[in-house]
Amino acid sequence: MTDGQNDRYGPLVQAIVAQSAAMTRNGLPAEKAALVIARAVTDRRPRTRYTIGRDAALLTRLSRVLPDRLLDRILAASLRPHYPKATAA
Repeated sequence: MTDGQNDRYGPLVQAIVAQSAAMTRNGLPAEKAALVIARAVTDRRPRTRYTIGRDAALLTRLSRVLPDRLLDRILAASLRPHYPKATAA
């Protein structure tokens, strides 16, 4: 990224990476994901979407009933704890 892009988006990128790392540590075991994937590829009439884990299922349901802007605010709020701490200059 350019310096300007890094100034604007750097903290967001760091928050996304930190949240992803936290989800990896606390997420479902690969075996559970593999079971869902195996079902998806072997179902006689596969669904359009399969969710893996409660978070994904909740987001899928919320996306059906909430306006996009409200869902975006919820997702942004879930990133807040992962933003880098501001340092005093």
